[in-house]
Amino acid sequence: MDKPRILLVDDDAHNRSTIKNILSVIKADVFELTSERGLVPFSEEKGIDLIIADLKRSPYTESDFYHKSIPKKTFTQSIPVILVGSSELNTDIKRAMAGRAAAYLDIAETQARLVPLVEKLINRYSKTETGKKILVVDDSKAVRLMLEEGLLKEGYQVLTAENGKKALEVMGNVRPDLILSDVYMPEMNGLELCECLHESPFYSSIPFVVMSTENNAQNMKQMLQYGAAAFIIKPFNLDQLMMTLNKIFSYEFLLLLKEKERLDGEQKLLIAGITSLVKALEARDKYTRGHSDRVSLILAGLVKHSGGSKYDIERALIAGRLHDIGKIGVRDNILLKPGRLSDEEFYQIKQHPSIGASIIQTIPSISDILPVIRSHHERIDGKGYPEGLAAQDIPLWARMTAVADTYDALTTDRPYRKGMRYHQALEVISAVSGTQLCSDCVELFFDWCRQEDTISVREEGSELNGDIL
Repeated sequence: MDKPRILLVDDDAHNRSTIKNILSVIKADVFELTSERGLVPFSEEKGIDLIIADLKRSPYTESDFYHKSIPKKTFTQSIPVILVGSSELNTDIKRAMAGRAAAYLDIAETQARLVPLVEKLINRYSKTETGKKILVVDDSKAVRLMLEEGLLKEGYQVLTAENGKKALEVMGNVRPDLILSDVYMPEMNGLELCECLHESPFYSSIPFVVMSTENNAQNMKQMLQYGAAAFIIKPFNLDQLMMTLNKIFSYEFLLLLKEKERLDGEQKLLIAGITSLVKALEARDKYTRGHSDRVSLILAGLVKHSGGSKYDIERALIAGRLHDIGKIGVRDNILLKPGRLSDEEFYQIKQHPSIGASIIQTIPSISDILPVIRSHHERIDGKGYPEGLAAQDIPLWARMTAVADTYDALTTDRPYRKGMRYHQALEVISAVSGTQLCSDCVELFFDWCRQEDTISVREEGSELNGDIL
């Protein structure tokens, strides 16, 4: 990276010399002007990265410095400015900070605070983004042309596409540094593009900025779940966009992005480890082996059938796999007992949803599946456990899981009975609809079962087709 270029604007030679000496510890090129006159062409010519200005003796006030000099040139607008002055001049300080100043520094603080402040601002506003490739995805030709023209003036390279499908074609040849995408487009919309890129290890780390004419909270939530870096409401001006891009390309944002990638990787390893524990738990008993995987597939199928997003389906798969995690805390002599349980033993079994919830709530990244873990044994009539919730007080996914759990229990062999055939199990589920199970979720399950190839019936019991998702 080239050395940063700093411009001092002060009519006092002694002040300029003092600040230059303070800045000598920074590897930077320092330039000087005695007033703001000629600041714009000088800054453009020298490629200035930061301005330090003391204007208390200037014919202009600090506020006038911004209004008369900087806003007239887009390039100079993007340069951070540190104002150095006296705290006695409260009126001028307020006027200055009402403008675009990045920071105000009292002259008495320059020795202690100027260097770290300069380093922080240079990192934050560094023009390392100049020359970066931005892919603009919008079905409006006028919007594409407007953004292309504005971004080119700012020094970016610009690629364009009229929809998500075309964007993927462009990205097959060039990997952009940032994607600026509309939401509503033909063939492949912005949400679908965001989801598609999120699933790719090669593209998931590219910052994705969403443009939309609608302040739609659901769209925002979904796209943020898939890693969107920012959401901009149309119409917006170029200054707003530049502020967003500066933030995204800043040093702090890149650190956060790296941290997110690290946490995502740790989360996957953690979930894989917990899932392995569940499988090991079930493997001790041939009658429950594979139970959580089957419940997981049914729950994910129901979520998909009800219109859930890919993100929702992924979460449902995790929730289903971990719904019985609390059984880790139940003694083997109870959990694996072949005969009927005593009241005390059944009481111990009934603790597993609470035990599971206490385990999962310590992992913030999957805390959203807590309702499934805690409430999948609640009943619509309020006679379930652990809290005795009834009807709509039971979370929806927990009600769905209860249906999936019941179906798998009915169709799986137990020590005391053979697993039921498919149609027998549906009859039992229908009989307890509205009392034990949610009638809406039962109807959803029946409708899902009627889909072609959803359930493959065996001679003894049934098993799920693993390709249903």
